[in-house]
Amino acid sequence: MRRALVILSLTAASAVLFGAGPPKPAVSTRSAEVARLQHHFDSVDIELISRDLSSFTPSQQASRARLRRWLREYRDAATFPKNDRFEMPTPFFRDREGTLCAMAYLIDRSGRGDIVDRVAATRNNAYIRDLADDPALIAWLDSVSLTVAEAARIQPAYGGYPFDPDNPGPVDGDFALAALGLGSTSLAMSAVNVMKPSYLSGFLGVLAGTASIYVGANHLNTNSGTQRVAAATTALGAVSVGAGIYGILEAREEKRERHRDRWRDGRRRRYSMIIAPDVAFQRASPQLGLLVYSSF
Repeated sequence: MRRALVILSLTAASAVLFGAGPPKPAVSTRSAEVARLQHHFDSVDIELISRDLSSFTPSQQASRARLRRWLREYRDAATFPKNDRFEMPTPFFRDREGTLCAMAYLIDRSGRGDIVDRVAATRNNAYIRDLADDPALIAWLDSVSLTVAEAARIQPAYGGYPFDPDNPGPVDGDFALAALGLGSTSLAMSAVNVMKPSYLSGFLGVLAGTASIYVGANHLNTNSGTQRVAAATTALGAVSVGAGIYGILEAREEKRERHRDRWRDGRRRRYSMIIAPDVAFQRASPQLGLLVYSSF
């Protein structure tokens, strides 16, 4: 009965892991990212308008006002780059779909798309403070009366998880190989422990399962593609640990049964008694009696 329950559990686990299909990213995740970025641009706009511009010429003040207007339009459009490459929040001058970050948008809107193309091609994930050695960019900032520090505040980093359900993100090659090996071993040891349990298979099942859980759990905090593989590896590890414990318990029970059988056989052999009729002669006269033979 217990074996049937374990087999049923393994079948159900396999169906859940491989038959139900991968989970889709929550829509609210992208909504939260958009809200975060819009709040960031609101804060930047307040900082820009709060700066004392009394020393600026009317032309410089007009240039900054134009940038602020463009930034508000960018904020309201809510079309922001997507980080589909890195686990950690990272700036993107232009993402793979061609969406521009705020600074790239302002530069392009001013007619300097050449600067955007060059930065996107050579230093697409650099922070503005790291681009301070770019003469063309510095010259553009001077032309619009914007400081490097202000430009750095405008540029945000983008969240560390992909938002496109059709592009869950790459799975690290080394982790994929480890997950495949550990998951396969865990599944195989689970089957062995269910069909032919022993102390050795039980121990190996617990060992393989523990390794799978450890490796899988360490990769649950990554992009959604890796998360799916990590979740499957962790689940297979848990099944392997359970099947391994079952194998150990079954092996111990079988050993106890063998000991009990030997003990019963030994008692039957040790405490035997034979009673049979017999004739004894006493003073040449036959006497009828019983012969009792016992062994201890």
